[in-house]
Amino acid sequence: MISTAVSVAIIIAIVGWLATIFAISRSSLSRTWKRNLLIPSWIPWLALALGAPILSGLIPLNDAMSIGGAMTTGMLVSIVVGRRPSSRQK
Repeated sequence: MISTAVSVAIIIAIVGWLATIFAISRSSLSRTWKRNLLIPSWIPWLALALGAPILSGLIPLNDAMSIGGAMTTGMLVSIVVGRRPSSRQK
């Protein structure tokens, strides 16, 4: 079970990442660059969110890597599925 402190840190990281995505979407970068910056912009937020609980001893490094990997994989899958064209026919 994830402790409350780790859950709060992850929520703060997600909010920060969404704010970063909003800033990227408002920038004058091309559509390709904006799309390519989605996941790399998550990595610093993930490091900040899980760094403090690791350093304070709330979670071991292995658990933090598992949490981070699972969240990043979930984001990648959602981006890939979201980009796939719909196969619905009228």
